[in-house]
Amino acid sequence: MTEELISVVVPIYKVEKFLPICIESIIRQSHRNLELILVDDGSPDSCPSICEKYKQVDSRIKVIHKKNGGLSDARNAGLKIAEGKWITFIDSDDYVGIDFLKELYRVAVVNETDISVCDYSTVLNNHGLEKRGTLELELSNIECLESMYHPKIHGMEFVAWGKLYKTTLFEKKNIEYPVGKIHEDIFTTYKLIYAASKIAYSNYIGYFYRIRKDSIMTSDFNLKRLDVLDARAGACDFFLGKGEINAFELALNAYLRDFIILYSELSECKADFNLNKEKKRLMQRYNAAFKKYIKMSNMDIKHRMFYKMFAVVPSKLYRKILR
Repeated sequence: MTEELISVVVPIYKVEKFLPICIESIIRQSHRNLELILVDDGSPDSCPSICEKYKQVDSRIKVIHKKNGGLSDARNAGLKIAEGKWITFIDSDDYVGIDFLKELYRVAVVNETDISVCDYSTVLNNHGLEKRGTLELELSNIECLESMYHPKIHGMEFVAWGKLYKTTLFEKKNIEYPVGKIHEDIFTTYKLIYAASKIAYSNYIGYFYRIRKDSIMTSDFNLKRLDVLDARAGACDFFLGKGEINAFELALNAYLRDFIILYSELSECKADFNLNKEKKRLMQRYNAAFKKYIKMSNMDIKHRMFYKMFAVVPSKLYRKILR
């Protein structure tokens, strides 16, 4: 099988402890025809010099040094100079198995798909175990969305990483990551999946997602977490505009569920902001969203009443029912 060029974009900020491990895992890939785009997002530590060091010893490496603009801005910067027919994103504190690109590329080509997805493992150290796949699936875009909104297959999630995309998906649909937002994957991945003709999945474990205590997603509650609601509302409007009612129902359910999850997190956090004020704002937003979308939904009476009851008597206890 002829190796086509794969662009690997790594956004970098304050990860000097983990960056060499990430880069080493990429330049050692069994799929040799790659370009590694290291995007230094104004990192104040030794990351810029680490990038330059590796650039000097591997001609496949490109380095961008830019003013800090956040994860989305860094990914977009890498996208703009990517030359590969295929592209993947790897977070700079994570790392990949030696056959990560080879397997994602093989699965995509064999199944003639626009996107391939692999499984992953969460790690606390540098000893993730690469595992050969035993299952491969070929999915339509709507089938893939269903799997992501109701995750029954490990690895089929809205994260940007762990996937290989045809670069033209971004170019033809003018898709970029939203600058200034967290949950940037949830803003973007559904658009890429919908734009794809087919998606292939393998349960090969080749991506190792590092759990860090200082990550915004594992730290104390931050009001930026509410960005996910903008992402979910965008998905509802997107699928309504496309006339994809089944996908809209999935997006709406995820939207309303996230309100309940965020209300629970707000109720339990030790806040340095006016907690009651923020909970009131959240419920005002929930009521507006419920009224706007429920009239366009075919949601069954059981779920409709559940979400209506939350609007009338909000409580963190509703989250337990979601499980």
